[in-house]
Amino acid sequence: MAGEENIVLLVDLEIAPGSMAGFLALAAEHARITLAEEPGCLVFDVVQEDATRVVLYEVYRDRAAVEAHAARPQLARFKEQTAAMVTGRRRRELRRKSAGRPVGKGRVLCAVPVLEQRRHLLQPLIDAGFEVHFNETGRRFDAAGLRAALPGAVATIASIEPYTTETLKAATDLRIIARFGVGYDQVDVPACTAAGVAVAMTFGTNHEAVADHTLALMAALASRITAYDRRVRDGGWGSLYHGRLHGATVGLLGFGRIGRAVAKRCQGFAMRVLVHDPQVEAAAIEHLGCAPVSFAALLEAADFVSVHAPALPSTRHLVDEAALRRMKPSACIVNTARGPLIDEAALAEALQAGIIAGAGLDVFEVEPLPVDSPLRRLDNVVLSPHVAGLSDAAVTAMAEKCVDTILDYLAGRPLEPGLVLNPEVAA
Repeated sequence: MAGEENIVLLVDLEIAPGSMAGFLALAAEHARITLAEEPGCLVFDVVQEDATRVVLYEVYRDRAAVEAHAARPQLARFKEQTAAMVTGRRRRELRRKSAGRPVGKGRVLCAVPVLEQRRHLLQPLIDAGFEVHFNETGRRFDAAGLRAALPGAVATIASIEPYTTETLKAATDLRIIARFGVGYDQVDVPACTAAGVAVAMTFGTNHEAVADHTLALMAALASRITAYDRRVRDGGWGSLYHGRLHGATVGLLGFGRIGRAVAKRCQGFAMRVLVHDPQVEAAAIEHLGCAPVSFAALLEAADFVSVHAPALPSTRHLVDEAALRRMKPSACIVNTARGPLIDEAALAEALQAGIIAGAGLDVFEVEPLPVDSPLRRLDNVVLSPHVAGLSDAAVTAMAEKCVDTILDYLAGRPLEPGLVLNPEVAA
C-alpha cells in the first residue's frame, strides 16, 4: 500500500575463523523458518560479504511484526546455536518507504516452455512480490536441468519434468508444485509429501481442449486428411476412398473428464460410444448415453479406440500386441493421454502389417519422439507433439489456476477441495 512503512533490519556479523559454513547453514534454516512461519516477515536474505562477514537483511511489515519476531523462541534458539560462531554484531534499523511496489517474497520457477512466450499470464505473481524465472530452453527440463533450476524456488509451475527424491534434494525452499495440466505421472507424490511439498493440479481447465484434439485426430484418420494434403501438394488428384465419422463406433478406454467430453462430441456425429472403465459404475456410463463393455468387447467392436486412462504401473502397455490383434483391420487407435499406455513397438508393427488401419498420436513413450522411430515414416499415422491440451483458452485457464493456487497456498488461504493431491502437507 502506498505510504506504508516497512521496517528494515541490517545485522552485520563477524564470523569466527572456520565457522562460516556452519553459520551459513544455520542462518539459511533460520531464514526459511522465519519466512514460512511469520507472515509479517517479507524478506529474509543471508548475504556473505567476505570470508568473515555476513549480513542478515530482513524486512518486516511493521513494528508489530518486528516485535513478534524478537519474541519468538526460534530467534533465541538461533542466537544460542551460533553464539560461539559470532565474534561481533552490529544491528541497524531503517524505515523503508514503499511506493506501492511489492516487497520480494521469493522465487517461482515456471518450468513450462509455452509460458515463456506468455509471460503476461504470470503477472499476478510479480504484482504480489514474487520473482518469476522462466524456462527459456524451448523444451522441458530433464532431471539435471530441473536440479539446476530448483534452488531458491518456493514454488514451481510444473510441466512434465521429473519431480523425484533426487531432484527434490535441490529444492530446499520449495513449498508447492502447481502442475500445469492434469497428469502427474512424473511427480513422485510420496517423495513430495516426505519433503513437505504440496502437489496441486489444474483439474477442469484443459479437458475440453484435449477432447477437441482427440476428435480432430479421429477426423484426420477417417478422412485421410494428411494423405490428401500430400497428394495435392505433390501435384496429384483423385479419391483415396476414405472412411467416416458419422455413424461409426468409438471405444473409450477411460471415462473421466476427458473421456466424457469426447463422448459428447462423438454423440454429435451419431456415433455409437462404448466405454471401458473399471472405476466408473455402469449406471453412470449408461446415464450419459454410452454403453459399458468389457475391454475385449470394446477392442473387437470399435472403429476408433481412444485412450483416456491414467498412467499407472497397472496401465502400462494397456494396449499391447494382443490387444491390437483384437481390433478390426479397419480400425484406428487414438492416444491423447500418455505414451506408455500403448506398446509403441507393437503398434508400429501392427500398423506396418495392416493389423489395424491407422493411429493418431499426441503422446509417446519417449518424448520428443526419437528421430529413428518407425512411426515417423508411416503414412497411416497422424502425429502431434503432446499439445492436445494446449489450446489458447486452456493455456490461459491452466496458468490462471496455477497462479491462484500458488498465491493462495503461500498465503495460507484454503484451496478448493480435491486440488491438492497430498492435503496432509497443507494441513
